[in-house]
Amino acid sequence: MSFLTDLTLGRYFPSGSPVHRLDPRVKMTGAMALLVTVLVTQSAAAYAFLTVVLVALVVSSKLSAGFLWRNLASLKWLLVIVFVMHGLLTPGTPLVSFLPWLTREGLLVGGVFAWRVGLMVSVATVLTATTSPVDLGDGIERLLGPFERWGLPVHELAMVSVIALRFVPTLLDEAGRIIKAQMGRGASFEGGLVARAKSAVPILVPLFASAFRRADDLALAMDARCYRGADGRTKYIELALDGGDAVGLLVVGLIVACAIAISSSL
Repeated sequence: MSFLTDLTLGRYFPSGSPVHRLDPRVKMTGAMALLVTVLVTQSAAAYAFLTVVLVALVVSSKLSAGFLWRNLASLKWLLVIVFVMHGLLTPGTPLVSFLPWLTREGLLVGGVFAWRVGLMVSVATVLTATTSPVDLGDGIERLLGPFERWGLPVHELAMVSVIALRFVPTLLDEAGRIIKAQMGRGASFEGGLVARAKSAVPILVPLFASAFRRADDLALAMDARCYRGADGRTKYIELALDGGDAVGLLVVGLIVACAIAISSSL
């Protein structure tokens, strides 16, 4: 159950770094550009380049040294499943004679896909770690603003997205407390896959109850503050782009161009 404490997706770590000070629209646009780049490139060299870029981004954001590693370690079973499934389902040369379904080509493809998933999760994690939930909501609302003329409820969509993202670390912390309470009562979370699945029941039931209770408290708090959607609402801080944001967009463009160039040259 250590993945509940290691998962950093959705957690905000304030440090005052230059990356933290960038406009949230710039960071979200850059994250989307990197995600699309990961999807369109097929080269291991391009993925290696993007991995180095991610490490440099974490260092410049003043995050902890093992930030990316802890987050990926919490998803190790997902990455293993992606790796093994491609190894079993991709036709090619069998790795061993008694396992004809496990192929060398499949393991190679599985490794690339697992690497791709790790990069995509890491990009999203760095975005949420360097952008506060309030800034994320403002950025989403401003980026989707043009679609409001076609009837898209931009403000409500941004609010729901931020609340859902903010609840991820809250529920993970709650799950950690429930696990410690159950262990204090003598519960064991060790053993095989079946034993761990059975031990998850006394965690999921109180966790779901806590999630519904928190959602109800949030709804009552918003109703008590007379929340009625976007009508008549103003911003305490208006987002504005500056020179640093322009430099950030330029750097992202250069990174994307280099990754595509590396992928196409091989």
